[in-house]
Amino acid sequence: MNEEFLKIIAIIILTAVFSVTLRNSRPEYSFLLILFAVAAITVTCIYKIFPSITAIGNIFKKSGVTSGYFLTALKALGIAYISSFAADTCRDSGQTALAAKAEFAGKCAIFILTVPIILNVLEIALEFASL
Repeated sequence: MNEEFLKIIAIIILTAVFSVTLRNSRPEYSFLLILFAVAAITVTCIYKIFPSITAIGNIFKKSGVTSGYFLTALKALGIAYISSFAADTCRDSGQTALAAKAEFAGKCAIFILTVPIILNVLEIALEFASL
């Protein structure tokens, strides 16, 4: 992964340089270049991480432990990345109010996703308290 990491960093730096160069003459192409680079890098990173996620999921299956918490954590991570991507894209285009709303929506979605876990923990705590 170290070689891929260095390639990704090189692509980021080159994209930034080209974007700054294009910003004066063709700002719409500058934005599209950044958007394309970010999407390509995100897909590449997900592709590289996927085998690790699959391995952890297999360990949960073999152990007999419910993988619900792990799946919830993965979903929360995905929501965080997507909302961060949306917020950063909005900030890059000068839409700070929309960026704040993208972050807020992501936080709300993660909270809603974790409510069943919170309820489960509270039920267990109440059962212990009534003993």
